[in-house]
Amino acid sequence: MERKIGMRNDRPGYQYRAKKDGTRVHYWNPQRAVKGASSALSIIRLPDDFTEEQISAECQRLTKQLRPEVRNSGNAPTFDGTISSLIKCYRHDKTSTLHGVKHSTRIRDYEPSLRILEKNVGDRDINALRASDFTRWFNGWRKKGKHRRATGAIKLLRLILSYGAGERLRGCKDARAILADMRFEQPAPRDVFMTYEQCLAIVKKSAELKCPSIGFVEAVKFETALRRIDVIGEWAPSEEGGPFKWAGLTAPRDLSRDMILSIKTSKTGAPVARDLKSYPLVVEALKAYSLPDIGPLVIDEDYGKPYWENRYATKFRAVRDAAGVPDNVWSMDTRAGAVSETVEATGSIEMASDLATHTTTKMTKKYSRGDGLETSRKIAEARNAKRK
Repeated sequence: MERKIGMRNDRPGYQYRAKKDGTRVHYWNPQRAVKGASSALSIIRLPDDFTEEQISAECQRLTKQLRPEVRNSGNAPTFDGTISSLIKCYRHDKTSTLHGVKHSTRIRDYEPSLRILEKNVGDRDINALRASDFTRWFNGWRKKGKHRRATGAIKLLRLILSYGAGERLRGCKDARAILADMRFEQPAPRDVFMTYEQCLAIVKKSAELKCPSIGFVEAVKFETALRRIDVIGEWAPSEEGGPFKWAGLTAPRDLSRDMILSIKTSKTGAPVARDLKSYPLVVEALKAYSLPDIGPLVIDEDYGKPYWENRYATKFRAVRDAAGVPDNVWSMDTRAGAVSETVEATGSIEMASDLATHTTTKMTKKYSRGDGLETSRKIAEARNAKRK
């Protein structure tokens, strides 16, 4: 993200990125807002429809919230019975589950939900919470059109209350027991997957737009069913803090001269070997994208460095739109496309499970989003052949 800083002093930490159409994407940067803020804190993107006044107000609110945390960063926060203070303890305690997940998971899943809890119900006394409170909160968040975020907030509420109960903090055990018996409507599973034709269009368009790395990544994902983070790598802070460091696929460590990709997946640690020469989409992508002899396999052309995840997502959307692929097809749907195509082509959920390195076929079925027509035809043909 190109870091352009606003000169106004009424919006601490503000920065923006100018888009090609002249509009701006607005951000709040904690390191620029408060001196001494941890580099592990993520930059927050502000809503695109915010007015100038709303941008200033949100920058001030976030900065005001961060300052006491920075001042007390060396000391354990005090639990005063509120959800907000519980979250502070949960963030500070290195033994909490927050510190056991990958940085990308923390930034993508945990922190947004924690911010929802802090902003909307942070001042509530945990000892006074009832089931009706949880139901009302969930329904309120869901009505705003954010069903998945509402589900995530409840999930994180369960986690922090479990943490508080384990630390014997007042009210947490009872509140967690109430929440444990409650069930909330889950968002409908995604039924969208990327098709071969759509992926091919993205590969070709990325070459035209002079960003062939996007086509290469999507081609590898579609053909191998690898997760995006396993292909582009990840920037994350070191355990002791300090500058972010990148870890990911490099040559020649992970890619041999004969194009055999060998890695251990980030989620399960399963060993994976894939022959990139055998995949037509990858071969097509490599007509425009040059793999290095040494160093990271995937480089952001705009910066000459491996991708930050948000930069990749932004550039992917631009290529997808230019390629005429519907905007409800996301980069995450490439993996679902790989699984769905494998199931339809082979009729085997087990083979698709092996390709996706799932530990159970139950998970594979969630990624297989076809209607089963071709599989049913193959089954009918096989049964008819057996009868004859």
